[in-house]
Amino acid sequence: MFSNFDFLKKDFPVLYNFGIQAERYCYNDSNSCLMKLGMIGETIVNLMFTYDRIAPPDDNTAVKRIDTLYREGLLTQDLVDILHALRKTRNKAVHENYASVDEGKKLLQMSHSLCEWFMQTYGDWGYLHHEFVMPTEQSEEPIPDKTAEEAQEAELTAEAEQKAADAETISKEDRRKQATKAASQRQKSEAETRYMIDEQLRQVGWEADTENLRYSKGIRPEKGRNLAIAEWPTDSTVGNGGRADYALFVGLQLVAIVEAKAEHKDIPSVIDYQGKEYPRNIRAEDAVYQVGTWGDYKVPFTFATNGRPYLE
Repeated sequence: MFSNFDFLKKDFPVLYNFGIQAERYCYNDSNSCLMKLGMIGETIVNLMFTYDRIAPPDDNTAVKRIDTLYREGLLTQDLVDILHALRKTRNKAVHENYASVDEGKKLLQMSHSLCEWFMQTYGDWGYLHHEFVMPTEQSEEPIPDKTAEEAQEAELTAEAEQKAADAETISKEDRRKQATKAASQRQKSEAETRYMIDEQLRQVGWEADTENLRYSKGIRPEKGRNLAIAEWPTDSTVGNGGRADYALFVGLQLVAIVEAKAEHKDIPSVIDYQGKEYPRNIRAEDAVYQVGTWGDYKVPFTFATNGRPYLE
């Protein structure tokens, strides 16, 4: 059966194994899916330390290990964000029995992209990107033997660590150059961008969840809440049916429109097009949320972002 992770089978069977398990569990056991995806991130971090002979930090936690690789120049911020997303979700899956098919599908695609970067940096430097294909739900799945599954994982992990320890050492400068090159070529989907923007909005005080805090699910502004409501309708006819990706509300006041785009999209052109179009076309029925008008504009701020750091 086809797997998006087939390209790992020869060089990194441990990652291939976690990948195919995550795909298999995506619909019928999303809790296990999220745990397997978290193991992909953890395994990649551990192997990077071993391949590059990096001393572990004094406070040898998952967070500090990721931070160490970032300071070493081996990870870009977007890769750090993916690793933390996988880490946090796995912790929720393990400790809170958290499960979400929607989140599993998003993280599957992000994990595939992370694994392609890892292959291009620590495996085949000539590997070329393959489009991710979302797995389909299977009507019947055999009940897995979890004990045998865990034993296989332990064996494959030990083999991968030994292979990394025995690998020929590459200079830090060459590794950094290849890691940066592979990261710059990594294609980021709009779904990944939305996922990261949700997290960035939460970090600065907004309630944001693209899947659940949506206009179509009945979410409306509320007193005492800073809500980032996804897919807010306008009278515009452009873009996604005239729906703004996010409308930001401080209580009952509409203070900003945010457009989320994939990395390859030209952000200034988005500002000039949808970024201006939506604030001019707030619906009459939503006038109650307006805090004023600015010429033709009915919202004080408009933003477009691809989730990457702001460059002036």
